[in-house]
Amino acid sequence: MPLKAQETVSPLVFDTYECDFGEVEEAEGTLFNTFHYINGSTSPVRILRVSASCSCVSVSYPQDIIPGGGTGEISVAFNPARTAGDVMRMVDIYLMDSQPGVSLTLKAKVNPSEYALEDIYTAALTDGIRLTSLSQRFGYVNAGGVSERRIDVINTSDSAVSIKAEPEQQGGLLSVASPERLGPGEAGSIILRYTLPEETFALGSHEDRVNLVLNNRPVNRQIQVSCIGISALAEKKGSSPSLQVQPASPVMKKALLGKGFSGTYTIRNTGKSNLVILKGDLPAGTTSDLPDGTVLKPGESRKVKLQSNSGEYRFGLVTNDPQRPYKEIKTSK
Repeated sequence: MPLKAQETVSPLVFDTYECDFGEVEEAEGTLFNTFHYINGSTSPVRILRVSASCSCVSVSYPQDIIPGGGTGEISVAFNPARTAGDVMRMVDIYLMDSQPGVSLTLKAKVNPSEYALEDIYTAALTDGIRLTSLSQRFGYVNAGGVSERRIDVINTSDSAVSIKAEPEQQGGLLSVASPERLGPGEAGSIILRYTLPEETFALGSHEDRVNLVLNNRPVNRQIQVSCIGISALAEKKGSSPSLQVQPASPVMKKALLGKGFSGTYTIRNTGKSNLVILKGDLPAGTTSDLPDGTVLKPGESRKVKLQSNSGEYRFGLVTNDPQRPYKEIKTSK
């Protein structure tokens, strides 16, 4: 099959940029396709990251350098569960050194399976209101960017219901929009939106809760929402850095005098450009001697000291490593 080029001139040229699965049955489960490519340039290329437009799509791609004229493949899996009719999903491929990327398209016409209402709207609240979920994990969100997710809601009662959904923490990074009223049998969506400024405090793990009020009465269940803020520095020009942490699970020892625990771990830059520790994402009661903005040159390492009120906890490092922009570390005792 002759190779085709997209309008933007990318060094990666694919045999096709679109896969149309045609008419499929939802009940048949996950669909697979492999896209084949060639590096049409004379320079080496490396895939920085791949972003799918929906969590229903997973992607497998090579992380090694692709030499000029080299070939390879990208495998995608599309799960049509909870979809119906004409469906289109995008897979965006970003390359190192700010080289032009590529977008792949997946299409299908899904014949839905029959579901009981409870199978779709699994979370039951009061006043006949049901939600598709009481949690939403956004994953990575770039600082300076906006990301949206939705949770569908339906009124199964015989009367109209007023709805109010708002973040427990006002003025934070999460905003919420919801239908003010749902009539009997009517469905709508609660829109969750993270807006992250290009500031250090936006980096790292964020966990939020959304309060629900139905017919002016607070509901004793909340929507759990989370995201991890990362920096677009990982997409800047230049060979990439690479973070290595040893040991993978630092041991925290009880202090001989006083209270608390202490421990150490070592970070190392095994990449080919400077590694920047943009932020240490530490829980309350924990301190570290690793300042935000620490730079490690290629091959350089540093021992880091931790002190905490607890011996077992999780923390993270936000870096400019494109393969590992957020490294979560779990301690032990």
